[in-house]
Amino acid sequence: MKLAFAVPLLLTLPLMGCGGGSSGSTFTTDMCQELSSDTFSCTTMLQDITTVTQQTVATLKTDLTQLDTAIATYCSALDANVLPAAKTQFTSTLATVQQLEVMQFDVIDSARDNFYNWPLNDTCKVDLQIATDPNQNITEVATGRRGLNAVEYILFEEDTLASCATSYTAVQNWISENDVTARKNARCSYALEVMADLVDRSILLANELSNQDLAGQPGTLQAAANSISDALFYVDKQTKDAKLINVLPQTGEADFKATSLESQFAHISKEHMQNNLLGARAIFTANDQTGLEDYLIAAGQESLAIEMLAALDAASANLDSIVGDFYTAVSNATDQAACINSTTYAADDSDIIKLCALQKNIKTFTDLLKEDFVMVLKFTKPAAADGDND
Repeated sequence: MKLAFAVPLLLTLPLMGCGGGSSGSTFTTDMCQELSSDTFSCTTMLQDITTVTQQTVATLKTDLTQLDTAIATYCSALDANVLPAAKTQFTSTLATVQQLEVMQFDVIDSARDNFYNWPLNDTCKVDLQIATDPNQNITEVATGRRGLNAVEYILFEEDTLASCATSYTAVQNWISENDVTARKNARCSYALEVMADLVDRSILLANELSNQDLAGQPGTLQAAANSISDALFYVDKQTKDAKLINVLPQTGEADFKATSLESQFAHISKEHMQNNLLGARAIFTANDQTGLEDYLIAAGQESLAIEMLAALDAASANLDSIVGDFYTAVSNATDQAACINSTTYAADDSDIIKLCALQKNIKTFTDLLKEDFVMVLKFTKPAAADGDND
């Protein structure tokens, strides 16, 4: 859908982190307040979307506590029969995190990297930390060596990667001085240090959010709403570009890149993407309360709201049609031309064809987000949203 009328372009601001944005934007007029009426309240919208984030963080706090317990149970005996329960809880926890990825505004934006820092995580630095200084104050450890990325590596990779020993003499020496059981115990101990920190941070974040009042902050209501809009652009630059386009060939000379997939050890990249879309829908609709969808309707663009939700649903259905995991599909793929030409899919198509068609489905939503949505609501747009992968 292209709007039939012109709307002045606004200055763009840089995209903060992976999904944050221009929460510091200033507006000479407060369109969100001006459109408030008996049927739409900008203040209520901000409160209802805040409630969504509060509920998501509350779920994360519970998930992390349960994951901490599950890992402790496994590590106490290194019982392989108990490990699947810890892995299952990890997957559940990451589902919540991936929904929160699309909610990176205000305090969530500043806290994000402490919980999850893909693509800046470094597995070999995790091993280096364990080998050289496992007892360092965890809050002083670089984010790439801790967080849920480190936990995934420890839970889903049985031992230190050979490449890590090759990269660091300290890791090589640590391996030679410790047998497999000793290394597993050390990695387990470190995972529990990381988990204790994550549980503490989730409690702090939940407390911060309990006092959050976007409508009561300095600045206009439009600026507060704009910060939420910026967070939605995670779907564009991360879900679509970094997690999908960067993995699939865009020209006949390019390769399929399984090593660029988000979840290298748990192989739950598909689930991550599904939850990104669920998070986007939760913010857009405020879980069927007053959300950005209602702001569009107040602006006279109900058809655009319907179209954006339909695009999210189509992408989710595309993901649901994929039977296996992304890693297997991408690792076994060889036909670049078939992938590049896949804009639709059928039920009996291979997973890789469905995955390649997913580009088109997600792009339908992000094109509406970047063009009609921001113009109608007169939001600024993160500068990174106009990158080369469009």
